[in-house]
Amino acid sequence: MQQVYNPVLVQEIEALKQGDRQAFGLIYNRFAPKLYSFALKLVREKETAEEIVQEVFLKLWDRKQMLDPEQNLEGYLYRMVRNLIYNQAKHAVYETAYAKYLIGKGNLMENYIEDNVNFNELKELLETTYAALPPKRKEVFCLSRLEGLSNAEIAEKLHTSNSNVENHINKALHLIRAKLKKYSLL
Repeated sequence: MQQVYNPVLVQEIEALKQGDRQAFGLIYNRFAPKLYSFALKLVREKETAEEIVQEVFLKLWDRKQMLDPEQNLEGYLYRMVRNLIYNQAKHAVYETAYAKYLIGKGNLMENYIEDNVNFNELKELLETTYAALPPKRKEVFCLSRLEGLSNAEIAEKLHTSNSNVENHINKALHLIRAKLKKYSLL
């Protein structure tokens, strides 16, 4: 989606890409109130909405070199808010389900410690596997699985084909599955 051409915003994005903190502040002041209102409507907790907006702008700073001044920055920021809220909700559901699972087990504390160690080992294995991915594959996988972008959005963002994006994702998933099978986790 193209944004209405705003030369001031384009200049701010270009400056942000170069690490200009003042440009970052201007972008923050322009979009943070809208994003906060949006987040507050979805989560209905002021502190949570504030944390989400802060997280969005931390991610924006971390990914500033990837910004395209011709793309809709506002839409990108709203999508980041929505994805963070979705991921937090998904994480809360997993935690609740995991807690119910543990309660259903006999010796809760002993099993909890063992399960927690297993979970941490699995998490470390996945992080190590993810870190070993080639840079382009890691970028595609991150955009797909962490930011929730569709293959078409990733292809457009990276100026490549859908089949190339699918190839990167399939190879990343194949490597992850192979590692999990190797350690008898799948």
